[in-house]
Amino acid sequence: VALGEVPTDKMTYRQHPTNGDKVSILGYGCMRWPLKQGSDGKDQIDQEAVNRLVDYAIEHGVNYFDTSPVYVQGMSEKATGIALARHPRNSYYLATKLSNFQNYTRENSLAMYRQSFRDLQTDYLDYYLLHSVGGGEGIKTFHDRYIDNGVLDFLLKEREEGRIRNLGWSFHGSVEVFDYLLSLDVKWDFVQIQMNYVDWRHASGRNVNAEYLYGELAKRGIPAVIMEPLLGGRLSKLNDHLVARLKQRRPENSVASWAFRFAGTYPNVLCVLSGMTYMEHLQDNLRTYCPLEPLTDEEMDFLEDT
Repeated sequence: VALGEVPTDKMTYRQHPTNGDKVSILGYGCMRWPLKQGSDGKDQIDQEAVNRLVDYAIEHGVNYFDTSPVYVQGMSEKATGIALARHPRNSYYLATKLSNFQNYTRENSLAMYRQSFRDLQTDYLDYYLLHSVGGGEGIKTFHDRYIDNGVLDFLLKEREEGRIRNLGWSFHGSVEVFDYLLSLDVKWDFVQIQMNYVDWRHASGRNVNAEYLYGELAKRGIPAVIMEPLLGGRLSKLNDHLVARLKQRRPENSVASWAFRFAGTYPNVLCVLSGMTYMEHLQDNLRTYCPLEPLTDEEMDFLEDT
């Protein structure tokens, strides 16, 4: 791992094109908070460790925190809320999601929405997402979860009233749903997509080439928030041959740093999320983004070959 001082005042920020938010290019994904065993033998979040990670991240310029009611067995929002409530509310941006996967009646969806405010100890949400659209039966499932129950209309009103500052969605699955949402008569403030140097042109399974997704958002001036910059951790666990190849180019830098630089190089990217369980992951990513050194065209070609 690349060592050396982690600067506190060198974070790269991106400005949201319509609201002027200055967002740290490194966003904290709160889906992998450290756990410990409770006295009942069950997993619980290690709140002291979470507080330490959040404090360190904020001290080093991170100001975007992304959670969901379903993360960490349903415990993430509460733990994130406890850690962030110790900081001034205007010093960070809070993102969470309507993760109504099982029961998407209007009543249950609105109950989930309201519970997020309580657990996060806030009276407004900076970034709110329809969680993981594109799955299930595609457009039909999207209509079931958000349109037919009137939930999208409700959220648009909440945005008008300022309880939601920015409304968007995260995408996994069918590209037809992605295109459909962009065709709706709704002003989306941001969209969260999976993007990394493999998925850029070589997405497999249910993933869609990020080159297409990013391009469609950039064309419309909708900022992209990036998830899976390491393809579920796989781009930090390369085989020895590839590790040697990357290390030869930049011996001081971690293998993961290439993937984070890739995601951050694109100008329409507002923020790149990383689920950082351990201090050393956080420190490594801070080194990459304090400040970000964008990839050169030649390095882009090198990664494509890799």
